[in-house]
Amino acid sequence: MSRTTVNGHWREEALEEFVRHLHSRGFRVTEARKKVFAGVLARDDHFSADELAAALARGEGRVSRGTVYRSLDLLLESGFVRKIVDSEAHAHYEHIFKRPRHEHLKCEVCGAYIEVGGEAFGALIEDLCRRHDFEQRAWRVLVLGRCSRCRRG
Repeated sequence: MSRTTVNGHWREEALEEFVRHLHSRGFRVTEARKKVFAGVLARDDHFSADELAAALARGEGRVSRGTVYRSLDLLLESGFVRKIVDSEAHAHYEHIFKRPRHEHLKCEVCGAYIEVGGEAFGALIEDLCRRHDFEQRAWRVLVLGRCSRCRRG
């Protein structure tokens, strides 16, 4: 799915939405928070908070590790990123603004994440919730195993 908007500036649209969210919650819009947000949107991979902090600690206008962690919490709360926690409680993040729903297969050998479409999972979850009169708040699927490259060894 393309992330382009009518004007083709999805990053600007995302920043505007994030700023609105911060204002609605009474948080200040700081340059550091904007840099963390831009750093997240610049990534098309799954990343740890420490990886993002290391990238933002270099160069001009450095951002502290604490600011990265606090900003990621705000981005989680606002729905711009999703946190993926594996069986060892390692957390990785990905931005989900204007991206289709998807889930993950994670190789326990090399650590690779493989994204798989989430439509079928969504339909199954909705059906299960309906049958059990359960109001869902959120859901995620993470399948652990070995990728084809690691199985071939």
